[in-house]
Amino acid sequence: MPCLTIAIANQKGGVAKTTTVSELGELLSQQYHKKVLMIDIDPQASLTSIKGDMNDIIINNRKTMSNVMLRQSSIDEIVIPIKTNLYLAPATLVLSDVELNIINATLRELILKAALNSMLGSYDFVLIDCPPSRGLLTVNALSASDYVLIPIQAEYQALLGLQLLKNTVANVQSQINKELKVWGYVVTMTTRTNQSSDTLNEIKKDHYPILSTIPRSTKVSDAGVANMSTYEFDTNNPAGSAYLKLSEKLIGLEM
Repeated sequence: MPCLTIAIANQKGGVAKTTTVSELGELLSQQYHKKVLMIDIDPQASLTSIKGDMNDIIINNRKTMSNVMLRQSSIDEIVIPIKTNLYLAPATLVLSDVELNIINATLRELILKAALNSMLGSYDFVLIDCPPSRGLLTVNALSASDYVLIPIQAEYQALLGLQLLKNTVANVQSQINKELKVWGYVVTMTTRTNQSSDTLNEIKKDHYPILSTIPRSTKVSDAGVANMSTYEFDTNNPAGSAYLKLSEKLIGLEM
């Protein structure tokens, strides 16, 4: 089967983008035995901090996504094996300078796509953790992807600015990547409150589907510390089960 590349994007921070990438990466690789590459293209480097060894990367001056985006390294050169079937292309805070450095680069929106083209046959899934912005790094991720998955927190403020992200996606679809599809929303950190329920109802008015709702749970962060999926950490946890069902739907996209 061809590799599927998924950008996990939302310009709002704190909506569980990184958690969603980590959960899907763990589930696809460990439960379904798919070969998965997680790409950290967020200068905050949260995914790298969770899944990789940031001290080792910094102390040993290892190559990262900054080098890839500056066309100094291939992705193969920077990939770190995390566990069986699961790999990470890491980032550091240095990535925050890259957008300024590539703003005048030739085909600047397609740097990541070009870097991925040579190694897509090596993986079943590529999951891209996007920064909380609509800048060049996010545009590169969208330009290189087959689908975009939009995590959104179950609170009213999370809806603010969502149209701007949708505009960015539409611009990429019309001008750069006509094959890009919006897979849908994953509503995160849901609670049994009126605000959470009202937010869900607002999202349902959109023409993009809600693929999953993830209940708020402390077990999600506990599982991240333990370097495993929430489902593996606690098979009875509702959030873990919800992420498992989301991963099943992602497997369905392969068919």
